Amino acid sequence: MKFVLVRGRDHFLIDKFEGQLHTHDGVIDLSALKDLNPGDVVTTHLGKEYRILAFRPSDYFKFFKRTSTPIMPKDIGAIIAHTGVGPGDSVLDAGTGTGMLAAYLANVVKPGKVITVERRMDFAKIARKNFRMAGLDNIHLLCGDILKVYRGFKSNFDLITLDMKGDVEFIPYARDLLKPGGFVAVYNPYVEHARDVVREMEMHDFVEIECFELLRIDMEFKRIGSRPSTGVWHTGYIAFGRKGN
Repeated sequence: MKFVLVRGRDHFLIDKFEGQLHTHDGVIDLSALKDLNPGDVVTTHLGKEYRILAFRPSDYFKFFKRTSTPIMPKDIGAIIAHTGVGPGDSVLDAGTGTGMLAAYLANVVKPGKVITVERRMDFAKIARKNFRMAGLDNIHLLCGDILKVYRGFKSNFDLITLDMKGDVEFIPYARDLLKPGGFVAVYNPYVEHARDVVREMEMHDFVEIECFELLRIDMEFKRIGSRPSTGVWHTGYIAFGRKGN
């Protein structure tokens, strides 16, 4: 069982119910949480209240330890919605990094499986810790080069996601590994690389090819009026292709 304690902008993930949690607002006796439920309030020794929330997949982005820059939730949501990936599906994720995308996909496809491949051992170690923290047991992480590792796969996939160098080179192999009707989704921070991916998909008879960028604009609401509170920040381009036969 895991809880998230929230007060203002402060968030704490609780998975042990003994000892003390020291915050800017005072000390919380963690044993007091054993008999509480999401929605309840716990009070510090200074009388400050923290709300108890259930730990959910939306909290991955807050609490995962990071290595490389992770794919943002808005882009993860687009991949899930655009491909229709769902319970029971099998996913290959190349370029694990922090493990953010793999974790969200594992939660969506369970009891299906996610195989995720990361070249760097230091990144893979962090991702494994993140998966354990999230309580995900349907992710199999392989450390190696996807251009070599893929030869050992015995089954095909409903979805393949690529966030890695050499993505263009892997597109023909991705098509071979997909089930008919399955999708490949490729994330790239640079438009030239996204263009090359799309051209490679066209050369290998993918259908329903699309490439787009999603922008997020945060809002602020004041007495005088409402307006965007930040600039418009670019994250990346997502190219999709589908195996037609």
